[in-house]
Amino acid sequence: MRRAEFALVSGAQGQEQMMDVLSSNLANVNTPGFRKDRVMFRSYLPHREYLHRTPPDRPGFNLTPFGTFPTPWGMAGSDIPHSGVDRIYVRYEEGEFQSTGNPLDVALSGKGFLTVRTPGGTLLTRNGHLTVDSQGRLTTHEGHPLVGVDGKEIHLPSGVDPIRIDSAGKVFSGEKVVGQLAISAPAGPMEHLTKVGDGLFFSPDGLVKGEAVVRNGGVEGSNVKGTSEMVRMIQGMRTYQTDLQALHTLNDLTNRTVNDMTVIA
Repeated sequence: MRRAEFALVSGAQGQEQMMDVLSSNLANVNTPGFRKDRVMFRSYLPHREYLHRTPPDRPGFNLTPFGTFPTPWGMAGSDIPHSGVDRIYVRYEEGEFQSTGNPLDVALSGKGFLTVRTPGGTLLTRNGHLTVDSQGRLTTHEGHPLVGVDGKEIHLPSGVDPIRIDSAGKVFSGEKVVGQLAISAPAGPMEHLTKVGDGLFFSPDGLVKGEAVVRNGGVEGSNVKGTSEMVRMIQGMRTYQTDLQALHTLNDLTNRTVNDMTVIA
């Protein structure tokens, strides 16, 4: 009974964690530049782990943007099969271009990111929904100033001259260039990026010059497909309900077994 209980409980816990991820994705389906998360599961099968001596890791805890969850390997004992979330990772496919008509809005096509300055340091974003703050700085809608290729903030002069941004990221006020967007990329693998909220990413490996074409007058949409996420959520809910129903049936069988043994005794 213990083996079956751990298998069902670990499976249900994994589905709960996946539902949290899918809910976050759906909540950001209309957030410019948002990158969806995905859950990777892994099963612990004692006979296979014994034969192949895998995995090398030990039971512990993984910290993710969705909270802390236990690593499943061996948490129920080395002789108990169970499953759990192996890792939560980000999918970096580009979203579709969405025209806004705002001359300050930009969308990037390529692997680069906009570079922004925050109280926590220099971060990256694909959210090109930009504005001008009270100091005349070009900023994100959350108020983080964008960094130019010279490492300084980009200031737009007050006046009536139209603002535009060309494909290289040069910012024009009328015919005068007032700055150029710094397009950056992580120095290490993309998988090392960490989400820190507000559509921002932190690169622990540092930054290098990125390659991207800037499109003006629109933003890059989220790469979340609402219909696909809803299908995944329904599948996850059904799997979760099946695990709980099986666990309930198992508990009923255990109770009947105990009662029958009591009667026989």
